[in-house]
Formats: sequence, structure tokens, C-alpha cells
Amino acid sequence: MLSIVTLFLFSVSNAEQSDEDIIKGRKALFSKNYSTAKRVQAFVSKGDFDRTKKLMSEMSENYKVLIDLFPEHTKEGYKTEALPLIWEEKDAFNALMKKASDDMIKLASIIEDSENIRGSLKELMWSNCKACHSKYRVPH
Repeated sequence: MLSIVTLFLFSVSNAEQSDEDIIKGRKALFSKNYSTAKRVQAFVSKGDFDRTKKLMSEMSENYKVLIDLFPEHTKEGYKTEALPLIWEEKDAFNALMKKASDDMIKLASIIEDSENIRGSLKELMWSNCKACHSKYRVPH
């Protein structure tokens, strides 16, 4: 239920939200996806594929929402960790978010029958996180 409310709140038109709300919203959604990914990994290791698949679906939806949370006027401020490259390569960034969304759906469809679960998680979940962080986020 919280995920549905979150998606609704973040789907409100950018024109109706302040820059601060948009930046904080996208940071919160990325953070949520990271914590969800860790839960996915834990549930997979326990063989709890039903919970895992629900979480993967949530992550997929979050990536779709993130595409709209990078309007031009939110490049700076409010401790954003987004690099300007996102706006310079907007189509590539959006394609990465779409790929991450699609990969989560693909992962949900194969995870239970995967012969290499760790490899599948790395290829279809963690590699997208790494690709985004290494290219579009301020280094930590």
C-alpha cells in the first residue's frame, strides 16, 4: 500500500511540486530501491520467491516514476547528488531507467528457475545500480 501511495505522490505533475520536493522525492525513491534490492537479495537467499517477485515489481515501477523526476529546473540544490550529465544525456539516462525497470520484470520471471541466482541478481539488478551510480551520481 505504501508503494502505491508513494507512486501516486511522485506522479503528481512537476509543475505542482517545488524543486526541493522533486529532488527529495527522487532521492527517496532511489534510496527505497536500494533498500528493496537488499531485501530482494535476502529473500532470494531464503528461497522466498513470492515476496521477491513483489519487491521486484515495486522496483520496476519506481524506475518508471524516476524518469519524470529529473526536470531541467532541478539540476542543482537541496543536496542533489545527480550529475549534470543526466540532463546532457537525458535520452540515455531515461533508457537506463527503462532498462532497469524491464530487467526487474525479467528477473522476476526467471529468478525461481535460475541456475545461477547470484549471477542473475548481479546482471539484472545490481549492474543497473552500478551503471547509474558510476555515470550519473556524484562519487562517494
